[in-house]
Order: sequence, then structure tokens, then C-alpha cells
Amino acid sequence: MSQEIKAVLFDFDGTLVDSEPVHFEAWKAVMEPLGVTISHQVFMERFVGVEDREAVRMVAEVQTPPRTFDELWATFPRKQEIFRQMMDVHPQVPQATRTLIADLKAAGYLLGVVTSSSSVEVSPMLDRNGIRQYLDVTVFCEDVTRRKPDPEPYLKALDTLQLSTALVLEDSRSGMTAATSAGCEVIRVVDVHDVADLVRSRLNLFGD
Repeated sequence: MSQEIKAVLFDFDGTLVDSEPVHFEAWKAVMEPLGVTISHQVFMERFVGVEDREAVRMVAEVQTPPRTFDELWATFPRKQEIFRQMMDVHPQVPQATRTLIADLKAAGYLLGVVTSSSSVEVSPMLDRNGIRQYLDVTVFCEDVTRRKPDPEPYLKALDTLQLSTALVLEDSRSGMTAATSAGCEVIRVVDVHDVADLVRSRLNLFGD
């Protein structure tokens, strides 16, 4: 095991799973009946890496005329339901990443998932992909009061693991800011299929 890195923490959306397109379609499905159009650009700027409540607040404020937060937030349970239904048939965590996680655990690394999404959305996928059994810590949006880009989510994970740093995999600017501010080393993920190679290269951990 690397002497300086004892834990690897993964963001979820856009890092373990290519789920951002599914989030986009789910939000469109619940917002359009209210006359609220969310373009892909708006989604990428205001939703990716941002906690859902804050993202909806920003969308409400820029509508013409402005919409109330409560009106738009009322769609969230339905959005979660649509997202879960779509993810049931959506490609899941790449096999290479699942193998990586098993190999990391076998090598003695502590593992965690730190996400701005809710446990309602993420937990079923962790179970379905056989990942939860390897995790030493999970931090969901409801577990903290200040969300990414604030470092609290990563600080909470580090505190649980009783560590001062970790290797973090993140795809969004806000997530990278949160992890860096918490004192972690960050690897940026552009494609979920690159995660295994990125981690193995950094930790000199290779399979057969």
C-alpha cells in the first residue's frame, strides 16, 4: 500500500456512474409540465456538482417571471422516482471500476463514497453493483449541513476514517474544490471508464 495514501474516496455521479444524463432527463420530465425549460447548458452549469435544493433555488430565480422555490422543489420526489426507474435499465458502474474497488479493499485501503446526491438515489445503486460491502464510509447530501464546494462532506468522511487526507476521484469543479479544501489529493475524472486506470496508475496497483 502507498505510505501516503490510506484511503480512496469516490464521488458518485459522473465518477462511479455516468448518471448525469439520467439526472438531466429526470429533471426535464418534472419541470417541463410546469413550463420550466432546463437546457443542457443550464443543467451543466447549475446542477452538476451542486446539491439539488440549491440548484432548484437558482433555477427558480432565473425564470421569467421568477418561480417560487417551493413550487419547483415539490417536484423533487417525482424526480427521484423517475431517476431510479431510469437507472434500473441504465448502464451501471463499469466492471473495471468494480474490480478496482475489490482490489483496493484486498490491498488494505479504506474506501468511501462522498456525494451531493441523496441516499435514496445512490444507495440502491451501491447495493445493486455490489459496492457497498467494500465501503468504510458513505456521506450523502443529508449527512451534512454545508455541501460541496464546502469541504464539510470530505472532512466528515476523513473524520469517520480518522485520517487527515485521502485520494479523491471527482468530476466536477465544486467537488474538486471541496476535496482540495479538505486537504485531499484529487484526481479529476473526465470519463467514468477511466477511473480504474487513473487509480491504479497513481497507487501502482495493477491486476493480473
